[in-house]
Amino acid sequence: MELKIKGRTVKLRTIFIRYLSMFCFGTILWALILIFFYSVFASSGMLYPANYAEQQLGKTKDVIVSSEIISPELIPNLCDYAVYTPNGAILSGNLNQYDAKKAWNRVLTCEKSQDLFYNYMKISKKDQVCVIRYSLSPQYKSPVLRKYLPKIEPLTFLIFMVGFILSTFILASIFGRKLTQKMGSLQYTTEKIQNQELEFTVESSGVLEIDDVLRSMEKMKDALKESLKRQWDLEQTRREQMSALAHDIKTPITIVRGNVDLLSETNQTEEQKEYITYIEESTHQMEQYIKTLIEISKAEAGYFLRKEPIDSKNFMENISNQIDAVVAVKKMTLNFETSNAPTFFYADYGLLQRAILNLVSNAVEFSSKNGKIIFKMESAQNHIRFCVVDYGKGFSAVDLKQATQQFYMGDKSRTSNTHYGMGLFIANSIAIQHGGTLSIANSEVTGGGIVTIEIPA
Repeated sequence: MELKIKGRTVKLRTIFIRYLSMFCFGTILWALILIFFYSVFASSGMLYPANYAEQQLGKTKDVIVSSEIISPELIPNLCDYAVYTPNGAILSGNLNQYDAKKAWNRVLTCEKSQDLFYNYMKISKKDQVCVIRYSLSPQYKSPVLRKYLPKIEPLTFLIFMVGFILSTFILASIFGRKLTQKMGSLQYTTEKIQNQELEFTVESSGVLEIDDVLRSMEKMKDALKESLKRQWDLEQTRREQMSALAHDIKTPITIVRGNVDLLSETNQTEEQKEYITYIEESTHQMEQYIKTLIEISKAEAGYFLRKEPIDSKNFMENISNQIDAVVAVKKMTLNFETSNAPTFFYADYGLLQRAILNLVSNAVEFSSKNGKIIFKMESAQNHIRFCVVDYGKGFSAVDLKQATQQFYMGDKSRTSNTHYGMGLFIANSIAIQHGGTLSIANSEVTGGGIVTIEIPA
């Protein structure tokens, strides 16, 4: 089956370049927007140009040199200053102590100097030295804005970085969602194959590289489907052959048993009677083996359910009588409990009865003589539970995982010579056929095992 392609297929590289182009275009557009607004602010007269302070200082420098006293009124706008003695002692100014010392060190050997943020100019007089600090960057005309807002250049850079990071996050999220959507077909196909649900069509993701993987998975799916079909056919053939063989063997065994019965009615020596007893025991054992084989075939193939409305009271009375007979073998005590039992429920009477008796037989087998068995029936949330609790040794960790598997025998010291590890397997098969479950646990109260069958009511 070919891959079902919808629309045009593109390479993963194309998708990546497309989103990278969008990111670059968005970044450039955001930078142009900031430049536009900066131009609007500058043209509207809200900003001083970057060299404004330097221009004003050039106009007032001669005035400062010729004046007797350097007062704040002589210092141009946007400039800070400090007045020193010729040997560097601070006399006045609006620079703090630290900035004043820094400014003096900057112009100690030159007339002009600069650092990362400011420019410095030294104006020398006869008995005083004035150092003026200014910045070559745009400034707000409003003193309020200059006081509470960062400088225009770092503020612009900050806004640009916020937009850059935001656009990166948005585009990465969109690209991630798009890629996840494209990977959806791959994930869907993987889950279907993993669960062996092979009746589906593999659809194209629209991405060339992913589609190449999907084509390989399509081939794997078809090969797995064919392999499972062959395996199923072989299994069905094996079951049919085993079932047919079991039924065929019953005929000669019946003939053997009949002839043994006839021989037992004739005159025999003690030795002959002993031989006939051996034959009878072996024949009975073979009949048990054949019965087990037939049970295996039925459980594997699935039981044919004949669901019918069942009277709960009548059903429980019948079950109680049969359980009494089972526990009587070991002279055990039966505690029979019912809770919220519905008047009627739908199930296959015979199969459900058989599953319950399998649980009871299993509990009796692994319980001590004169022990106790608890049987509970309860109804809750449209389900019916049949629970068997014993006072035995309980299930081991391995038992809890494997007890319902076919032929699982568990601890050999707890194993019968007649059940062959089929009791819980058959009960589990019947529960599943009813759309229910069989669960296994250990009781904290009794220390023994708890086996529960739950089916829809």
